Amino acid sequence: MLEGDFARAYCVVDDVADQSERAQLQARGKSNDELTALADVSVVAGDFEAAENHYRRAQKLIWKDDDQLRVQSCRNTAWISLFRARPAVAQRGFARVAAEPDAHVEQRIEAYLGMALAHHQLAQQQAAGDALSRAAELADGHEEPRFRLVVDLLAQEFNVRLKVRASRALDDHAFWQSALASASLAAGSQVPLSPASAVAIRPALLSLHQELLHSMERLASGECGTPASVLTARISRQAPNPAFEFHATLEMALAAFAGGQDDLGVELMNVLSKLDGRAHRDVDYFYSMAKVATRRGEHAQALKLYCQYTAEALRRLRSDAAPTRAAGTARTHGAALVNDEVSARLPAKYRRAYRYIIDNIDREDLTTREVAAEMKVTMRTIQLVFKRALGVTPCGLIRSLRLEGIRRDLLDEDGPASSIYDTANRWGLKSRSTLAKGYRKHFNESPSQTIIASTR
Repeated sequence: MLEGDFARAYCVVDDVADQSERAQLQARGKSNDELTALADVSVVAGDFEAAENHYRRAQKLIWKDDDQLRVQSCRNTAWISLFRARPAVAQRGFARVAAEPDAHVEQRIEAYLGMALAHHQLAQQQAAGDALSRAAELADGHEEPRFRLVVDLLAQEFNVRLKVRASRALDDHAFWQSALASASLAAGSQVPLSPASAVAIRPALLSLHQELLHSMERLASGECGTPASVLTARISRQAPNPAFEFHATLEMALAAFAGGQDDLGVELMNVLSKLDGRAHRDVDYFYSMAKVATRRGEHAQALKLYCQYTAEALRRLRSDAAPTRAAGTARTHGAALVNDEVSARLPAKYRRAYRYIIDNIDREDLTTREVAAEMKVTMRTIQLVFKRALGVTPCGLIRSLRLEGIRRDLLDEDGPASSIYDTANRWGLKSRSTLAKGYRKHFNESPSQTIIASTR
């Protein structure tokens, strides 16, 4: 994959996975890694159905290891969500991996890289930079130098994309203006990433991508002379799927518009119509097409596209906005949790069970038996489904949701100033000893320590 040969990568991991399945039990220890690799290549290739199937099979092989199952379940769902343009869900999944004490250092580096990508897609540049800095710290202490090469390349990509969007020609691209403002305000306090400490041969895929970034910079600065056919050929050389080719071409078109090369920008936008109709819910696409329509004098069409642009920008911003929580009931608090990465990690049939848990999280007598009855399945079935998908049983999930809800309320400066136990009662946790033991085990501190730390 690092050499950009995605078809060969798929064949390699597919062959190894087949050999592992035919091997004796002593070889099954590697099956999880091999199936995960097969799923990863499928995600990059855009075959999400195959990826979900391979991830599910991989997770079944480690279902007895609760810690790693939780990590891999979050990680796998987060990557699929990111590639399916659900950055808010992806960000929460990667954040869970990064916060998991039993995650390996490689998993944590990968999680911070995923968080940076998700934050960048949501125009949250301060958070994206923070995630990259954490990935760089971990990568510098790792023996594999290519981790740091990827961190540096992402930092360069974010910088180039922001420079393009900061041009005067794109100053009406409202979605990115807040990101540009926060990036400039944070520039003085943000610690710049130092060059990679290790010297390594840059893989072909990273070199090709860096070449594209240089082309974008030249276009945005007003340099011309490179025809659209040459630019699209460069993009195709490293495109693992039509979606990547679409977005890379779109980025190049934005750079052309930013540099005042409108004819080239229009030509590149015309190319997008041939790329498998990948315009679904893309802020930059609607914005660029509106500029094309305006340039052609098609004002009614331009207005329609600007409206689509505005609607999609609002949808993306709202998907990650903090939920408005009415004072009083945990039921209101819980309803805001439904559209998250936990739901995405469960099989579609059992997302209703998760919703039922959320809707009844404030009830002290909520049990796994009740949830199973609601789904019309046995307790054993729902326990196995949740354990294999999430690394935790329904009972464990209920406990975690309550403790995390209590912690959020204790940290909420705008929330009601109630006692710790009143807060716990609202989340259906009425036993003081259970609260004290469970909270300390989950967060490695007591509720009172959480309050004190938040007020410093």
